[in-house]
Amino acid sequence: MTQIGQMGRSKLLPNGGSQTMKTRTLQRTLMALVLVLLIVSICWASTIGGRSIFTMISATELWIDRGIGFTGGMGPMPLCQTVDGVEAVDTDYVLVATTVPTSAATTVTSGFTDPDCYRALTITGSSGTLDKTITISGTGWDGGERSETFTLAGASTVQGNLPFKSVTKAVIAPDANATGTVSIGIGEKLGLYRPIAAAADVVQINLKASAGTAWVVTAAGALPTGAAVSATYGTVDPETTITDEDAYQIFYNAKAW
Repeated sequence: MTQIGQMGRSKLLPNGGSQTMKTRTLQRTLMALVLVLLIVSICWASTIGGRSIFTMISATELWIDRGIGFTGGMGPMPLCQTVDGVEAVDTDYVLVATTVPTSAATTVTSGFTDPDCYRALTITGSSGTLDKTITISGTGWDGGERSETFTLAGASTVQGNLPFKSVTKAVIAPDANATGTVSIGIGEKLGLYRPIAAAADVVQINLKASAGTAWVVTAAGALPTGAAVSATYGTVDPETTITDEDAYQIFYNAKAW
């Protein structure tokens, strides 16, 4: 009787009972398959070109580079890099006047103040006869080590090319024929967080003066007066002269990979 009753219930519910169990099993199988395919797709996408997109785009850069996006699978990335409260050019911001040696090179490893933002450096001598080199080492935006060698030009300020996030060492070559000091400062060139292929990839720079409350928006492709771009070093001189606490919005198309 019990067996007949069970069979009866199965017949009375042709779309329930065992059929329901089969349906649920099929659904679970399909969900598991979709999950596996999703995981495989993510793993494949994250290693395109042998690099992980998750490590290439760090959380810090996503926060700072507002407007990040892709124009194509392997195309450039349009970025808006905002730099607020930029300090004016300062010839001894990074290292105050330090004596140039006369017989053996001096290596300085302390006493540095890191640049206020990612930007190129300057050196300034105190004597018109100084003409030896100073090699500055530090890090770039990504934390990688970099260095640049400057040649003193008397008492003039020499503009650097490479942007620095931090400075860790300076090697001052000896000058047996002159005495004086050298200082390290910050210049007009701001560093881009990502490399560009050509100067034309910087398409717009908006300005906000230190005393201003609104952005001065420039037309796309028309940079402010005095602006200059270096694709080789990844720098932008945003205007003729940076005034203390100026702010900039730099729009550019960065290399995707």
